[in-house]
Amino acid sequence: MVQQKDWSGALHRPLDRRAFLRATLAATAGSAALYAVGCGSSGSQGGATATRAAAGATAVPSGTAAAAANQAGITPSLLTTEFVAHQDNRFAVGLLNRQGQLVKDAKVHLRFFTIGADGTTGTLRGEGDATYMELNMPGAHAHDKSFGAAVTDDTVSFYEVNTPFDQTGTWAVEITATPNDGSAPSQVQAPFTVLATSESPGLGTVPPASHNDTFATNPNTASLCSRVPPCPLHDKVIADVLGKGRPLVVQFSTPAFCQTRFCGPVLEVLLSQVPRYRDRVDFVHIEVWQDFQVHTYRPAVQEWHLPGEPYTFFMGKDGKVVGRLEAIFTGQELTRALDGLVAL
Repeated sequence: MVQQKDWSGALHRPLDRRAFLRATLAATAGSAALYAVGCGSSGSQGGATATRAAAGATAVPSGTAAAAANQAGITPSLLTTEFVAHQDNRFAVGLLNRQGQLVKDAKVHLRFFTIGADGTTGTLRGEGDATYMELNMPGAHAHDKSFGAAVTDDTVSFYEVNTPFDQTGTWAVEITATPNDGSAPSQVQAPFTVLATSESPGLGTVPPASHNDTFATNPNTASLCSRVPPCPLHDKVIADVLGKGRPLVVQFSTPAFCQTRFCGPVLEVLLSQVPRYRDRVDFVHIEVWQDFQVHTYRPAVQEWHLPGEPYTFFMGKDGKVVGRLEAIFTGQELTRALDGLVAL
């Protein structure tokens, strides 16, 4: 029999990634729910692969008990947010300590639940360990407008697993993080939604043939690219190269105005690999904001229905999406994606 447990009213409303980053502790007072994450072989994105777990679970702390279980003050940030049922999903989470620093090299165990129709009970669907991942990029923030410790930190750490969610609806994850310094584990929870279909361009679909501006059509390079200096990936129009016989990579990121620490590093790691592939692949960078001051998105961002940024898409010669990397990724993940793209 599948065990039901009190969700303690933790899920009053869904949170997208931006809202979650602004209110990171909003969901830490309840229990969680999701699909089995196993410790199996590496998946296509580099993390452990999710497997179905047996029914039943031990009690999940809630209320005062949940606060006591997180004495270290760990805050989770869900880095991937767009999950689709019956597909292999890349589930990535960052952990922040009380000082706002990324928690590195912890042992992270995930328990996934579905949330009942009453919004207060969760059913355990499985559990397992996440893989520790690092993006190591010298000068990761050299060309964005980061400040504080991020300016000198060339390593971005996160935890990742591949999860084939078997149904749509409201889910949640319970995260148990055991630091490598021998201190007590922390337990936190975070809600999310599993969709029937992707809102942004999904695998096997052809994305919009956007008519983005370029160096040739927009003399205001600061508007075209918030990187300092502007990156060189603004010389092609998506509509001119999508499905025209060459693979295409499109990255949406905003180094200067990113609401995470990740736009600058993922653009830099992409730029570092462009020389190796540019004779076989077209690359386009889209700055997220048309006008950051009044929060006007660029038309391409709206056309592609992005849930957040950064987001990197990989299209085959026929224009169909063959891969996606939301938020942060490692250089090894990018290399695998690009090698797979040119091999098609």
